[in-house]
Amino acid sequence: MEDFIAYLTQQLETGRRDIARLEADGRQDDADFAKVRTNIYEIARTVTMALRNRPGAGTEAVEAQFARFRAGWQTTLDKAREHGDTRNIVVEETKLSALEDIIAHFREVEK
Repeated sequence: MEDFIAYLTQQLETGRRDIARLEADGRQDDADFAKVRTNIYEIARTVTMALRNRPGAGTEAVEAQFARFRAGWQTTLDKAREHGDTRNIVVEETKLSALEDIIAHFREVEK
């Protein structure tokens, strides 16, 4: 899991640089979405680090938590679509997109 955690850390650093650059350019909306994406990488890293150290948890527990995130965020996205809440639609799509990247990389590294 160390390689996966290193990947998440790299994504966090890249995200933070992107946020700073976007804010410096006065592109606050883009910076806000970069913050959402970066936050997802941070959540994934925190969860992975916590489950890595839990006896009997391992990769299955990490995948199960990612699946719970996906289900919850998909539900929120569906509700935002029902209400035509454009900003929350984009936020939830951004979260799910980041999560899909995380899951794909996790499976590549951990299997």
